[in-house]
Amino acid sequence: MAEKIVALLGGDRRELLVAPALLEAGFALRTFGLPAAELPPAAKACASLTEAVQGADLLLLPLPGVRENGRLHTAFLPPPLVTTSDLAGAVAGTPLMVGVASNYLRGLCQALQLPLYEIAEADEVAVPNAIPTAEGALQLAMQQLPVTIHGLPALVLGFGRVGAALAERLRALGADVLVANRGEERLQMARRQGYAACEWAELPAELGRFAAVFNTVPALVLPEKLLLAMQPGALIIDLASGSGGTDFAAAEKLGLAAVHALSLPGKVAPQTAGELLARAYPQLIRRVLASEQEERSEFWGRAVKL
Repeated sequence: MAEKIVALLGGDRRELLVAPALLEAGFALRTFGLPAAELPPAAKACASLTEAVQGADLLLLPLPGVRENGRLHTAFLPPPLVTTSDLAGAVAGTPLMVGVASNYLRGLCQALQLPLYEIAEADEVAVPNAIPTAEGALQLAMQQLPVTIHGLPALVLGFGRVGAALAERLRALGADVLVANRGEERLQMARRQGYAACEWAELPAELGRFAAVFNTVPALVLPEKLLLAMQPGALIIDLASGSGGTDFAAAEKLGLAAVHALSLPGKVAPQTAGELLARAYPQLIRRVLASEQEERSEFWGRAVKL
């Protein structure tokens, strides 16, 4: 049976650890945007996206994928604009795996009839990835704030994997933590774990007492009308994917420090983050390639079947 060809497109130091794991798992590998000198000899470093995707069985993008401006996440060259002509060499029906898909990438996949699978929420990726994300958020807060984490009034929006990991670390460092979550089940989970927690409707009354707000919700949860309730000089660290959950233009107008902290694991702990992806990807790729399309769509809860 011929080796399945994986095209690894773009990336950073995490993908340099993924590449040998894919080869060891028995895949043929083509790459674009990674330094050839740091890749295993068996990997074929391609000069263009067009060359990399030609005849591939699966396209694998880094977790940040392609931004809304059409630029591929690459750390080793200026991020290229990805167009339909760049990916047209992929046969219709070739699956594309990415962490979180931008609307721009969804449009490309729809035009080329490439099934799109978002894997950022798959347990194999999301659970271990939450730890470097939380640690990176703490590092950012320590750099940006004029005070210690100990005693810091800190609000965590969302109590999913990242929110829970972050709240745990903030509390361990002595922060005064409040958790807010839109769903009742996770809100009660936070309370059972000993956190102060508030209903989403209570946020306008609560926001003014926090020096730092950490958002993990990938929806606009901090519009201007809520930002107006925040204290002057407050820091917002937005960890949500895509466009984040903050009205960044309004925050700037109001003099609030708002940081959209994307891809923190690759920035603060690339080796740890790369090792977890290297463990997760081979099995995830096999499951996508081996499954019927309908079964894949059911397995990937957030997958988009185009």
